[in-house]
Amino acid sequence: MTPDFISATEVEACSAPRVLIAEDEILVRLDLAEGIRALGWEVVEVSSADEAIELLRHPLHVDLLVTDIQMPGQKDGLDLARHVREQFPDMKIAIVSGAAHIVEHSQDLCDLVMWKPASDAVQRLLVLMKATGDGPQHR
Repeated sequence: MTPDFISATEVEACSAPRVLIAEDEILVRLDLAEGIRALGWEVVEVSSADEAIELLRHPLHVDLLVTDIQMPGQKDGLDLARHVREQFPDMKIAIVSGAAHIVEHSQDLCDLVMWKPASDAVQRLLVLMKATGDGPQHR
């Protein structure tokens, strides 16, 4: 079911991207994944940057990474974003975090920054996937 704020035409304009969500807060991750799946997009969920980096070592095409910054493990969301920028330069990256002071110094690593709580995250991700190289979007 498509959320009310998104038209069916907008959903059809983005042909089923695959989204990797790296978020350790399970309720945040589940809510975001549910909203993205409502668009008809495929979602892969992990709870750490380490898991995401390991997953990306396999032949799995991902169109969009949505990551938190502060997560358990050896790597954080910024390490993950750097890895993706180096290894998969065409993949779009969205950071969703409460750590604004950290993000401010790493804006070149992502296409979209959203501060928690990001109640409009799904709508903004849809806009991001439709955008054509307009540079980082911040909120």
